This record gives sequence, structure tokens and C-alpha cells, in this order.
Amino acid sequence: MTIKILPASDVRSHFSSVLKSLHKEHVPCFVTKSGRAVAALLSMELYEQLMSDLEDRLDETDEELAQEVAEARRDYRAGRSKALRPSRR
Repeated sequence: MTIKILPASDVRSHFSSVLKSLHKEHVPCFVTKSGRAVAALLSMELYEQLMSDLEDRLDETDEELAQEVAEARRDYRAGRSKALRPSRR
């Protein structure tokens, strides 16, 4: 994955174009201050994908829930729906 690295002063001066780039390219941007990374910017699409992947990983640590999710996905693909138990988070 490509990552852009920009000084905070450049981000501040060109914020609109940085936002456009994030949205268009879906490439994260590390923001630096005095040569050190202090923040990361990413598109909402990339953020949502990362959060979804993280939630899937966390769900996989709960074996019972992982089985329910797998069954629900099979049912969904087959055109059937199934209610899942409420989240414990």
C-alpha cells in the first residue's frame, strides 16, 4: 500500500487538495511535524473498510459468534435471513 507523507505545514496550506487526493486515491497520508509522524489521514471509504476488517477479526475471536456470522452469511447468500444476537460491545 502506498502512503503519502506530508509536513503539517503543507497539509495546512493545501488542505482542500489533500482531502480531494484522499477521496480520489484512497491512499493514507501521514502528517509530520519536525520530521516525526504525528497523525494519519485517510478517506472515509478506507476508514470504513479498516473498521469492518477489525470488527471481523474481533468477532473471529468469539468462536460462537464467528459460527453464527458464518451461518448468517451462508443464509444471506442463499436468500434467507437470520437475526444475530445483540453485540456485547
